[in-house]
Amino acid sequence: MSSNWLFRNTAALKGRNITITPETSPFKAIHAGRIILDKEMPSVTARNEGRETTLLCLHGKAKIHASAAEYELNRFDGVYIRRGQTFHIETDNYVDIVEGSAPTGKHHPSRFVSFKEEVEHSDSLTLRVGAEPYYRDIHKVLAENVEGSRLLMGVTMSKPGNWTSWPPHEHAATREELYLFFDMPRPGFGTQFIYSNLEKPEFVQPVYENDAVTIVEGYHPNVAAPGYPINFCWILCSLEDDTWRTLANVNVQKGFESMPTGLR
Repeated sequence: MSSNWLFRNTAALKGRNITITPETSPFKAIHAGRIILDKEMPSVTARNEGRETTLLCLHGKAKIHASAAEYELNRFDGVYIRRGQTFHIETDNYVDIVEGSAPTGKHHPSRFVSFKEEVEHSDSLTLRVGAEPYYRDIHKVLAENVEGSRLLMGVTMSKPGNWTSWPPHEHAATREELYLFFDMPRPGFGTQFIYSNLEKPEFVQPVYENDAVTIVEGYHPNVAAPGYPINFCWILCSLEDDTWRTLANVNVQKGFESMPTGLR
């Protein structure tokens, strides 16, 4: 059942590789993958017909051209690209970008978000969430700060050995989600859970750096191996335009309602 919920090593190939789609996964809307460029393959041009697009830089630097504008992309910077808009990315050295897209009938303006200038020191976009042993930092890069129809995008970074996405919560009726793990050097790993009934979980798997997990149902906490963090880029997608584009309004697992809700 879980074979197409887990995508191993999404960074295996250079170039633009959108490997997670409604055709290859349980998703109804999300299309996702990696754009990895270097001196041998320094640029790519792309367009997602009928879909809005989000980009988040995990590593390296690049220039991106979209909507007649040019932006300098650095670690954790994000770009929202309007429906059907062509974009061009080029690097002088190396860049690793997570791309997400989803169909929409709406047009919203393309927008660049600087992590250091807009997100890192913002009380509303950078959240210090939870208590030990489930403390983590959540950075909302493309969220309420950006107009959009369906997609939200950001990163969650834990302390070594901690839980995230805690307390357990689910949002299957309104949103689907991707977790793509990064900065988890081996032998470090995490364990991802997805379940509606913990006695018969649908998915329990070790996850490593560059793995991705699709979440379309069930509670979905995860935990890092002792001595190592669990870090992931998340793409949250409303199942309807302009309806559930939010990190809030989730269903917390019964018995954990009194714990502070950390969302991701």
